[in-house]
Amino acid sequence: MENQSLATFEFEKPIIYVTFTENTATDENFEEYTLQSHKAFEWERYALVYDISKMQYLAAKYRIMQGKDLENTKDKIAKQSIGLALIAPSFLQRTIVQAIFLVKPYPSKVKVCKTKEEATEWINELLENENIEIEK
Repeated sequence: MENQSLATFEFEKPIIYVTFTENTATDENFEEYTLQSHKAFEWERYALVYDISKMQYLAAKYRIMQGKDLENTKDKIAKQSIGLALIAPSFLQRTIVQAIFLVKPYPSKVKVCKTKEEATEWINELLENENIEIEK
């Protein structure tokens, strides 16, 4: 059976790498994405690296669900999140994402990056500033 997940997750405490697929959001894969995302709250501090380079447009239904989830978890995010780095190679993607965060600020630090290297470098700087090491 073909993988229909919305995103893949790689947990490298305290960093969670989320790579969005080209799959269209469905009730099932969006719920799975949300459940996987909430695993971050099991850690005292965490950082997220989202690769949105292949992500498909998210239908309004799922944007609303994501907004409600963000509203419900914003205090946890503000307390536990070190930062969110988004990898968006295209200028258009970066512009749209930056505009979204201007309208609806994220509860922790955010940086929209062109490459994975740029995102990783920024996250590592944040970890160094907090004296947190990656657990291998």
